[in-house]
This record gives sequence, C-alpha cells and structure tokens, in this order.
Amino acid sequence: MTVDTRRVKGRRTVHYETFDDLLRDAETLAAGEVRSLGNWSLGQTLAHLGKAMSGSVDGQPFDVPWWVKLLGRLYLRRRLINGPFPAGFQLPRGVREKLVVDHISTEEGMAILREGIERLRSTDKRLPGHPVAGPMTTEDWDRLHLRHAELHMSFLLPAETTAAKSS
Repeated sequence: MTVDTRRVKGRRTVHYETFDDLLRDAETLAAGEVRSLGNWSLGQTLAHLGKAMSGSVDGQPFDVPWWVKLLGRLYLRRRLINGPFPAGFQLPRGVREKLVVDHISTEEGMAILREGIERLRSTDKRLPGHPVAGPMTTEDWDRLHLRHAELHMSFLLPAETTAAKSS
C-alpha cells in the first residue's frame, strides 16, 4: 500500500550543512535497523539521492514539460534551494524509472550515495539549470541536494527511535 507522504506524522527533523553531515547520518542509519515512514527503504532513498547528485553533474536523464518548468521557477525555486522541500510530490513515471530503484540493498544504496557525493566533490561543474528550478550556480545545486536529502532522510527512523516511541 502506498503511503501519502504529505500526511505522515513522526518524521525526523534533520538538517545538513555539508555532505559529510549527510554521510554521517546515512552511515548511522545503515549500521542499524531502520523503519521507513514513507514508501522507500533506506537503500532506495540513498540510491535516489546519489543518482540525483550524479545527474546534476553528468546530465539529467529526463525532460520536464514547459508548464512544470514555469511553475517551478515561479513558485518552487526558492523552496527547492533553501528548503524545506515539500513532501508528497509524485515523480512522473519516466523520471521515477530513472531515479528510483525498486529493489536495492542498503549497502548498494550507500555506494551510490557515496559515488554521487564524490562526483559533486570532484568538480565544480554542474548543469546550468535544474529541470524545474531553472538556472543554478554550483552552490545552489549543493544546497538543493542537501535540502532534497533532508526531505527523504526525514522519513527514516532508527530502530531505537521506533522502540522508544512504542514504549
């Protein structure tokens, strides 16, 4: 059953200043049991974030309709860069097929996340613009990736948090 992530209660509050902060959190979660409040496992989440990071350097594997670009530039740009990202957005099927892996282990997802972060760290090159948010600097891209990670990682609870809430 698919969860309507706009209505999920009990998400973690996470904030990442750096990619090291994100990696530390991901490694902490990967070292234990994790409960997902959303629709994706930890492995799926990490792989999605890593693929998006690599895509901002190597090119996005999808196109966006003109009207989504217009709305994104007018209404979403500031939020996508400065956060918080809105929960509940459903990726179009073609985009989902490129950026979401249905079955993946935590270890495989962690490897894709590390690869994505290393890709960002290895170059200042980024696409000149985001498919929805429009023209972006390297710093804008990096902030967008951290805000994006905050959204997705907020749905993942370490087992001790889950156990503490049920006692």
